[in-house]
Amino acid sequence: MTYRDYDPNKDARAVRRIWKEVGWLHNEEQDGIYVDGLFNEADDALVATIDGQPECAVVGINGEIQYLEEKLPLGAVAGVTTSRISRKLGFAADLTAMLLARQAEAGMAVSALGMFDQGFYDRLGFGTGPYEHIIRFDPSTLTVGNSFRPPKRLKVSNYEEIYGALGNRRMRHGGVMLFSPHLIRADLGFTPDAFGLGYYDGANGSLSHFIWGMAKGEFGPYSIKAIAWQTPDQLLELLALLKSLGDQVAQVSMIEIGEIQLQDLLARPIRTRRATRNSPFASESQTLAYWQLRMLDVPACLARTHLNARTVRFNLALQDPVEEFIEEGANWRGVAGDYVVQLGEDSSAEEGTDRTLPTLNATVNAFSRMWFGVRPASSLAITDNLSADPALLETLDSTLRLPKPHVGLEF
Repeated sequence: MTYRDYDPNKDARAVRRIWKEVGWLHNEEQDGIYVDGLFNEADDALVATIDGQPECAVVGINGEIQYLEEKLPLGAVAGVTTSRISRKLGFAADLTAMLLARQAEAGMAVSALGMFDQGFYDRLGFGTGPYEHIIRFDPSTLTVGNSFRPPKRLKVSNYEEIYGALGNRRMRHGGVMLFSPHLIRADLGFTPDAFGLGYYDGANGSLSHFIWGMAKGEFGPYSIKAIAWQTPDQLLELLALLKSLGDQVAQVSMIEIGEIQLQDLLARPIRTRRATRNSPFASESQTLAYWQLRMLDVPACLARTHLNARTVRFNLALQDPVEEFIEEGANWRGVAGDYVVQLGEDSSAEEGTDRTLPTLNATVNAFSRMWFGVRPASSLAITDNLSADPALLETLDSTLRLPKPHVGLEF
């Protein structure tokens, strides 16, 4: 068993085989174009081999994640795949830990990923993000009354324009942008029965707002996989465009746009929900927490934390489970340690202990969730590995009153 960097000259076929075995690749010849492009242009790509053949592959993409008005360097774990013959050998955990160490050494402050299920990546220090709302609705019931213009069709070949629009989209707390047009190309290419519609109102005629989705059958459902817009008027135009499809399409599903409660824009949503119950085109909502994140550099994260709250200081005794997966000799072995933390307009974390201050005990999983505004400290004290005296928990609850984070991008 060997761990090493991905070599496009000898590993491409094996990686495509792994992706096919896990069900991510259906047409190896065609879809392999997207896999090869992703791995060749990745910031990091690692493989674990048996008898010289890759049987597990991990790919990392750098980007940024928004924390209130600041942007932090982000290392995304964009793909972890293990072949059928190498399950339960520890490959995935070891490779992901190696990737995290590289991301930290490259200056990334945070890492994030989309999880296949909760629990596996907890072992590497990741904490679960908030619930995202998946809304399924009849587009004809949208109440937006504004006009819309005929859009331009978008194809996978427009991936660079789509990448540019995603980078310029309106983002709020939690928003993610990854610096890889090839990742966007791969995501677009893996969408079956894909369609894209957009408008070129940006600087120098660039793509400004669009939707990208999947169409199924004559009457749908349609599933919106990506949406980007810069102004409220552009969002309303996209929703009016979706409404126009309602003459034929009976259902559209999408992850709710972070700052918008979509039910506010639907006519008689509760009655429609009752009337369509058990229908293949049911109007309904579903919640799912599908992404996770963790701090890679605690002082770097807190240096860019500016809160509209009174200052609080405390000791932080931080544990990091990733350490047991990091190979000997690595410069980064997680973020475990003792810190003196200040939260407020000017926040910081310095190594050490101040005996005059109360102490918060936490894993990096729980502390990352609290800092990012996923759940308040008092809730995490019940469900996660975080503890402190009640007075400190109450103070942290009032200090870290953050908007609900939304990544706004699948990865």
